Amino acid sequence: MKKRYRWLLLGVVLIGICLRMPMTAVPPLLDNIQQSFQLAPSLLGSLTTIPLLCFAILSPFVPRLARYLGNEAAIFVALVLLTIGEFVRTFTANWLLIGTLLLGIAIAITNVLVPAVIADHFPKKIGSVTSAYTFSMTLFSAIGAGASAPLAQKIGWQPTLQSLAFLTGVILLFWLPNLKLNHRLIEAPDAKKANTRSVWRVRGAWLMTLMMGIQSLLFYTVLTWLPKIMSSRGVPTTTSGLMLGLFQLAALPAAYLIPNWAAKAKRQRNLILVLCTTFIIGLAGLLIPSRSLWYLGILCVLLGLASTGAFGLCMTLFSLKTSTAAETAAISGMAQSAGYLLAAVGPVSFGMIYGVLHSWTLLLILLIIAVVIMLLSGLAIERRKTFFD
Repeated sequence: MKKRYRWLLLGVVLIGICLRMPMTAVPPLLDNIQQSFQLAPSLLGSLTTIPLLCFAILSPFVPRLARYLGNEAAIFVALVLLTIGEFVRTFTANWLLIGTLLLGIAIAITNVLVPAVIADHFPKKIGSVTSAYTFSMTLFSAIGAGASAPLAQKIGWQPTLQSLAFLTGVILLFWLPNLKLNHRLIEAPDAKKANTRSVWRVRGAWLMTLMMGIQSLLFYTVLTWLPKIMSSRGVPTTTSGLMLGLFQLAALPAAYLIPNWAAKAKRQRNLILVLCTTFIIGLAGLLIPSRSLWYLGILCVLLGLASTGAFGLCMTLFSLKTSTAAETAAISGMAQSAGYLLAAVGPVSFGMIYGVLHSWTLLLILLIIAVVIMLLSGLAIERRKTFFD
């Protein structure tokens, strides 16, 4: 591998560090933030909702930015915004919201463009590079969730979040050499087959959007309500928290292995079947009101493997089923827009339904139906050589 591509590979892996950690580090600190800024609970909830809505609204427009600036330059701008947002959100209540907005804009840009960078510069190593990227993202997501509260007890919540700005600033410096590779996105020669401006009229793009959207809905809904489901069945709160940690820990092997397997396999049909079946088993298992730690632990492992495996598969399909970086960015932007919109409204909607029914049975059945729809859309995508066929 040429030296310049080593810098790019390192940059992609480092970017994975700062995409989820700025968000996962916040929930354990909500009490501290509320006490410091005297915020209403609704405003605390917006700290999660604002970034997700940014992802949903801005993702379709990111390819246009990339066509104007270039992938690598657009990511550089995003890292600058991310560094600023992470730092200023610790000042006051108003700056907390402004910083969170900047954070959402920055992550929306990088979410869409990293798969395009991988497809553009590592066409023969899509699986391995995507694996490294998703593993880094998943690992540091868990570290952010687990380390922020203990660190805040020692140095305070504001220095804790400001340390993330310092980390992102360092990653920004490592990205600088990659600006030499910057070039604007170009469209495929056959504009009729691969016109990124008409991606919203492409059937394959809608199938990918459906798959990505349901994957995001499943992940964030399970992440939000899994502890509550267990607690409602008599499982102690501390145990429910440990089970959520196990859910995130189980995601690590899937984050690394699934993109590699998907890229190396001639067909992804069996992988899609295995992931969706695993998801269904995990959700169906929650229908049984058991308090056995072994039983619940196995279910958490299955759900962690399936949810993160599905995310890694989607990231890989963005690159595998497109011919140019422009196509990858367009499909990625469209699919992630719908995905994060569902991620923003899904957990809230399910919470409202539970508030009326006071039962998890119907909700779990609805999630199982969603997995079946994801399975069908995934199989339809797998039969296509590209999204534009």
